Amino acid sequence: MSTKPEHHIPAAWLLDYAAGTLAESWSLVVACHLSLCPHCRAELRHLEATGGGLLDEAAPADLRPGSLEAAMGELDGAAQLPPPAKAAEKSAAPAGIPKPLLAYIGDDLDKLPWRWSGAGLHSVALPLPKARGGMVSLLRIAPGQSMPVHSHRGEEMTLVLRGGFTDERGAFQRGDVEVADGDVEHRPVAMSDQPCICLAVTDAPLRFQGPFGWILNQWARLSS
Repeated sequence: MSTKPEHHIPAAWLLDYAAGTLAESWSLVVACHLSLCPHCRAELRHLEATGGGLLDEAAPADLRPGSLEAAMGELDGAAQLPPPAKAAEKSAAPAGIPKPLLAYIGDDLDKLPWRWSGAGLHSVALPLPKARGGMVSLLRIAPGQSMPVHSHRGEEMTLVLRGGFTDERGAFQRGDVEVADGDVEHRPVAMSDQPCICLAVTDAPLRFQGPFGWILNQWARLSS
């Protein structure tokens, strides 16, 4: 069994992360993956070095009147916000929780207030700013159990923290990331050896299929 992630952050997302343009929720998933993935840490260093080189080569430009004051005001406001979830170093808590996640959940996954969310599925909402209709949550799927078949109204990024799952696109284990959008319909199934715990971020409710799809869709809207 591989000890390194095989499914990585797409290049466009990693570039946005390096530029500091990702929202906190998406940045948290990227940062947690980086703490577990030497391949993507190397990619991030390359992107940051490339960006720094381009800045060094750029011709200086005159600032508009008031630009410095406006920038300082933005910095003053940013200083009052929680620090961004950015981690380019290999690090994890003793319990195997990526360090960027510790500030949000503590150091014990088993003691979280897991809420029943369906047969074999429990979830915990995280206290992060989120896009309207989206969710930032931990998911725990019992061994061998599956999530309902669903597609996506927006984008979804899922990082495996413990265990693993399979779906129509392959097998995902600790540190792996799956990115899905409106073109993806799948049914994640937890591997049989242990519960699968994932960090998942969406920017719109999922669209569930099947005989109970309408009920699950109403639940998703109320939970978002």
